Amino acid sequence: MVDFTFTMKTFMHACLACSCIAGSTFADPIQEQIDAMQQRIDTVETETDEMRTTLDIIRTDAEENWLSEERTVQIRSIVHDVLSDADSRSNLVGDGLLGGWDEGFFIASSDGRFKLKVGGLLQERYVTNHRDAADRWRTGFENTRTRLNISGHIFDKDTTFLVQPGFGWIDPYAFGSAFVNVPVTNIQPRLWDAWVKFKLSEEWSLKVGLFTLPFSRESLVSDQYQLAVDRSLLDYRIGLGRSQGIQFTWVRDEVRAFMAFTDGSMTLGSNDVVVNSNSTSAAGALAEANQIPPWSALMSGTKWSATARVEFLLEGDWNQFNTFTSPTGSNNASMFGVAFHVQQGELEEDPPFTSETDLGVTADLTMNFNGGTFFASGTFHNQKNVENLLLGDTPNVDWFGYVFQGSIYTNAMTEVFMRMEGGGPKQELYGDDIQILTSGVNWYLDGQNLKITTDFGWSFAKISRQMRNQMVGWRGSEGLEGEWLFRTQLQLLF
Repeated sequence: MVDFTFTMKTFMHACLACSCIAGSTFADPIQEQIDAMQQRIDTVETETDEMRTTLDIIRTDAEENWLSEERTVQIRSIVHDVLSDADSRSNLVGDGLLGGWDEGFFIASSDGRFKLKVGGLLQERYVTNHRDAADRWRTGFENTRTRLNISGHIFDKDTTFLVQPGFGWIDPYAFGSAFVNVPVTNIQPRLWDAWVKFKLSEEWSLKVGLFTLPFSRESLVSDQYQLAVDRSLLDYRIGLGRSQGIQFTWVRDEVRAFMAFTDGSMTLGSNDVVVNSNSTSAAGALAEANQIPPWSALMSGTKWSATARVEFLLEGDWNQFNTFTSPTGSNNASMFGVAFHVQQGELEEDPPFTSETDLGVTADLTMNFNGGTFFASGTFHNQKNVENLLLGDTPNVDWFGYVFQGSIYTNAMTEVFMRMEGGGPKQELYGDDIQILTSGVNWYLDGQNLKITTDFGWSFAKISRQMRNQMVGWRGSEGLEGEWLFRTQLQLLF
């Protein structure tokens, strides 16, 4: 008899084994499918990442190319606008020359090697003078200066030039002739500056021609940039003015130096250049004397002359000291300068006026503020073995002088100023010291280009014949507090 229990257990075990075998058989293909699917997903993700990276690169390149093209279009548009504006402002002159306006009319070559600039200066003046002497009142209008300013560069920007022809006082210093009371007061054709400058390096340059001697600060500031109607009377006596020769200039950020070798100065009567030495009298010879350069080389009354000046920039930049004003909104600036001069006279047999040796030294301080200025200077000269037909021989003459001036803007167009000057020869034989107070106002209608200057000067001491200068308005007076001066000037600069 069969054991039913054992048989059922055996049957159950067999079914379970068959079921496991069957499950295992069916599970293997499913896992393989899952693994294959996972592999495909991984492949798709990898390809997607690669495609995304490629698309990013393509998009970046496209954007960069688009930006470059956009910039190119913008640059072309800007260039076109600039050229159109330049074309509207300038006219084509000849072949490759450009003409226009840049603080003066100019023409220039397209390669930049040549440039010619033409400007001008007109100073129309009204003067009233009163003194306690005969012929008390004098008043009238005067065209003090009318000149062209012709400048530019030639061959390259390192070779520059300046020529200033025009009409002005033929004897602005009137010193030598003043000794015989025949000052040359004519306004005639004359020449101011005429020089060529060569840039030798970044620091060195050489100037050759006719120029202002690097001595007094008042003289070095151009006529068109003075604070008052004109320079101080004292500067026309001991400021040296112009001469002709060569000058070396050395410039750095905070210091610059000038050294000039010239025919010497005509101020102080030390270089009396006589045009007609055959005149029958000393007065006649003086009346025909040319007190301003240029003069012929062999007619100079000076054997040799040297002038040196050093300036120290304490604050600001050098361009701020081209003028004597500092408009509202300007930065602070200050400069200290010192200069030395020496010249040896000819001492001819019968000179109208000359000296054997002249030694001079000056120092000055200039300070510019936001709408204000201050300037001070002191000067000393010594002349040895002075010979004069009227006064005879004098072994030694000492000259002293000082100038103080300041200004302040009351608004953007109006500036008030005041100046005190004094000095003269120490020796009584040559006249007493001058003491002049000048105050006035500037109206800047268009900056320095169009301005009106009005000032009033009062003399606290007599002005001797040797110290007077009719170009600046002082006729000379023998009495104390005996002269005053009113001046108004219209300036046009272009």
